[in-house]
Amino acid sequence: MVDDGEHKLNGSLALIWVHGNVYNAKVSVMITDSCYVQGDLELGLPSGTVGIPENEYLTFDFTHKGGICGQICMTVEKTIQIPFSAGKPNVTAFAVVTGKVAGQDTKPFPKGK
Repeated sequence: MVDDGEHKLNGSLALIWVHGNVYNAKVSVMITDSCYVQGDLELGLPSGTVGIPENEYLTFDFTHKGGICGQICMTVEKTIQIPFSAGKPNVTAFAVVTGKVAGQDTKPFPKGK
């Protein structure tokens, strides 16, 4: 059974310089029960959303199985390498549960190394 309820997740984004114009984008999301199943972290906006060209976007997908769930608070993390572009000085990461945005965080690329 899939849960169709509204989900609110706390997410955070950290940008760490690797080399040249390459950064690691680490997205951390606090889940609140055992029915959340993490999916992929990918470049791009969630389906059905519109962004501005000055931002880079990341989507961290989750599903929620519904039914009887154990209450837990646990942080799940994924990292992806992304390029810096002067035309896109900010990064926004979305936590998405079954196609619906459940949380987000925006950070500017760090200046310098």
